[in-house]
Amino acid sequence: MATARDAFADATLTIGTHTMAMAESDIHKGWIYQTSNQQQRLVLGWDRDGRVVYSSKGKDPDAPFLNCHVRITTRKFAQRAIGKLREVEDLQHYIVANKATTVVVR
Repeated sequence: MATARDAFADATLTIGTHTMAMAESDIHKGWIYQTSNQQQRLVLGWDRDGRVVYSSKGKDPDAPFLNCHVRITTRKFAQRAIGKLREVEDLQHYIVANKATTVVVR
C-alpha cells in the first residue's frame, strides 16, 4: 500500500539539491500540498480573480488547517509547492472555519 510519503516522493522532481516547482495545472481543490519549506497547504478553491485560496496547516495539532485563508496567484503557489500529499474529501468545514465562504467561488 502506498503511503503519503510515497505519493510525495513520486510528485516531486529533484535535480541535485534543488526541488522543482509544480506545474500550475497540477493544483487542484481539496488537495494538501507540501512546500519547499516543509509547510503544508490545503487548497480551498479559487477566488473571483483566479487566485488560489488556501489554508496553512499551522502549529496546532488539534486544529490543522483551521487558522485563516490566504489568497495567492496560481503561479506563486506552483512555484512554492513541491508535491501533493493527500486529498481532503469534504472541504466545507474548512471553508467555513477559515472564513472563506464569500471568497471561494470555484
